[in-house]
Amino acid sequence: MPTVKFDTSRLTATVLDDLERGIRELPEATPKNFDALYDLSLRAFISGGDLNFLSSALMAMNIEGMTLERAAQISRQLLFRAIEMMDRERQSKLGITKARWMYSNAPCMVDPTDPTPTDLKLDAAHRAANGKLYLVAEGLRVDGKLTWPGREPGCRCSSRSVISELED
Repeated sequence: MPTVKFDTSRLTATVLDDLERGIRELPEATPKNFDALYDLSLRAFISGGDLNFLSSALMAMNIEGMTLERAAQISRQLLFRAIEMMDRERQSKLGITKARWMYSNAPCMVDPTDPTPTDLKLDAAHRAANGKLYLVAEGLRVDGKLTWPGREPGCRCSSRSVISELED
């Protein structure tokens, strides 16, 4: 079975701080289980972004009301958020200051099988952002707030770095 080698140097203090904030924002995170959630998330990232591992571990924690679907949502949310932050740091290190928002054509919704009005609004705003140029350090104003692709819960968007000298 092939494995994904993860460069642990990408887990900078900024990424780790953001991971901590992301976990604290989860309604399921309590002072009692925070450390375990953080450690499991780190293990999942270090093992190449293993969503199955993290989802299974969340289920094994016996968090009240945790369903397999919610565990998968949390896993995706934390991983995509970390990837976004790592990509942004990498772009900055390389001197890349601009990027284009890339809508994935997969709905930007927490649960596409049962979209809420908030999900529908998020998806429409992210679809409209497709191809728009933004400053990597600032993000793009989408639906009235600055954000980056992959940052918000349910977002499946990505970015494409722009090298000004190569742009037509």
